[in-house]
Amino acid sequence: MSRALVIIDVQANLFDEPRADRIGEVATILERKAAEARAAGAPVIFVQHEEAGCEWERGTPGWEFHPSLSPKPGDTVVAKSFCDGFRDTDLAAVLQRLGVDGIVVGGYASDFCVDTTIRAAASRGIPATVIADGHTTSSRPHLPAADVVRHHTWVWSRFDALVSVAHAEDIVF
Repeated sequence: MSRALVIIDVQANLFDEPRADRIGEVATILERKAAEARAAGAPVIFVQHEEAGCEWERGTPGWEFHPSLSPKPGDTVVAKSFCDGFRDTDLAAVLQRLGVDGIVVGGYASDFCVDTTIRAAASRGIPATVIADGHTTSSRPHLPAADVVRHHTWVWSRFDALVSVAHAEDIVF
């Protein structure tokens, strides 16, 4: 199986407050996995959220990639406007063009864009491995971020045959 690393929505606005739980640690893990993927010849795809009128607006400082984790020459950037990385994007076409039949996923937000993209991949028959220590979110009014992350990691580990969860150190490209 040929897999690509898909990094979802790790953009500058997450680091300002910091807005996302453990964002520095997650970015470090994802940068290490990106370097490993590139060294193995596996594609690295950055999914970049954009939404008018907010901190995700195209061209604003918060929309940019953070210097600690940003695309390198040869990486692919896919713009999206919905939680689903496949909806109204060319992500599926990019995976097909690159000859990829599976994805390794990390990024922000565990409960929105990461979850929706993983489920969309599975519904398309694309195996997805979630990096257990490579995704994060923000606290919600009813639940701390760490609990949201733990819950989604648990759900994905029991989802179905097309979705799996592994720690970064156990994922090899």
